[in-house]
Amino acid sequence: MAVKLNHYWSIIPGMNKEYEKFMLRKFIPGVNGLGMHTVAVWSVLIGAYSEIIFENVSSDLEVIEKALTNKKYRDLKIELSHYVKNYKTKVLVNTGRIGSYSMDIREDTIKFNQMWNIGDGKKEVYDDFVRNEYYPILNELGILVAREWEILIGDGPNIICEGRVSDLDRLIKNLQSRKFQDAKRKLKAVTEKYRSRLLTFHIHKIKGYKSESYHMVND
Repeated sequence: MAVKLNHYWSIIPGMNKEYEKFMLRKFIPGVNGLGMHTVAVWSVLIGAYSEIIFENVSSDLEVIEKALTNKKYRDLKIELSHYVKNYKTKVLVNTGRIGSYSMDIREDTIKFNQMWNIGDGKKEVYDDFVRNEYYPILNELGILVAREWEILIGDGPNIICEGRVSDLDRLIKNLQSRKFQDAKRKLKAVTEKYRSRLLTFHIHKIKGYKSESYHMVND
């Protein structure tokens, strides 16, 4: 079962060059070596929250728990604090409402993440709605629903719908469409504290023939 560890922070002004060197040479190789595979690092394009979202995925919650208590991780986190502020983490688990999950993300991908809490006493209605109506509509509109996550540890909202798109202009147009607005209205009838964010690559994973590397997209 895929388990995700998200790290959130903002870069300290004036530390961008040192931060980039540390991320690519030490932090990413370090956390990968602890079994927490770095999928990508994102900048928040639209939506109020931390400036940067760093995504790790593991196949097992126990791997993440062991990594977070490992001295190597604690040392990396201390050094990271020289370059970033407002650091926090969330542990996310798969809700089971969406099937397969791919860690391979196209270089032109933009994320459309939506967050909410399921309304009190509305879990069954919610489950039927997102499986049979809301998520199929998102896919029709070109928003690939990569996974629905539940926050196991960290602040809410408690559900994250991870959407991926490759055309920002098309996404904006579709978010303004009657079909999406009607679907979102129905979603809000069975959920609470709805929020959304657009994310663009900050660090992108590049797969080579025999290995993979990471590239800083923007400062």
